[in-house]
Amino acid sequence: MTGQIDPTRTAMQISTSQQDEMIKSSQQEVTRPAVEDKVSIGEQEAVDKTYGPGLKVATPDELLRNLVIKTLQDQGLELQFKAGETNIDFETMTVEEAQELVSEDGYFGVEKTSQRIVDFAINGFGNDPAKLQEMKDAIDQGFLGAQEAFGGALPEISQQTYDAIMEKLDAFAAQDQASGEKE
Repeated sequence: MTGQIDPTRTAMQISTSQQDEMIKSSQQEVTRPAVEDKVSIGEQEAVDKTYGPGLKVATPDELLRNLVIKTLQDQGLELQFKAGETNIDFETMTVEEAQELVSEDGYFGVEKTSQRIVDFAINGFGNDPAKLQEMKDAIDQGFLGAQEAFGGALPEISQQTYDAIMEKLDAFAAQDQASGEKE
């Protein structure tokens, strides 16, 4: 039988039989043997025991890859798509293939990605250089949204792509100005 705790009541005395019963029960509790921890600085010792079910430890690349795949799947996106002449499958892609895609001449490299974005922006704003600032503002908003989605920072290739986009948009506006002056 358990009693309720009443803070307004004075402390109760425990009878000798209750004390004996409490001592017996505490002595019967199974105690764990002491566990020793070892710390080695500058040395690596082979682990001779594995605790638990023998969990698989993934490399950072595998963790990132699995996170990206899971995120894409959770969003209902396809893991296979066609990029130019190349078929891309995120589930089977090797590190080398991913590096090729983001290389200077790769489909997701700075040059090709910036050109796709510029073409989209120019066409989306009716091929009108007068709307240059609106294009740049929309692109800024997209990059800031991506930065927020990625936890506040983007990789260096994103900054390079952004810079290339702004240069190409400025060149587009300058080209239109130059052709307007010739007329």
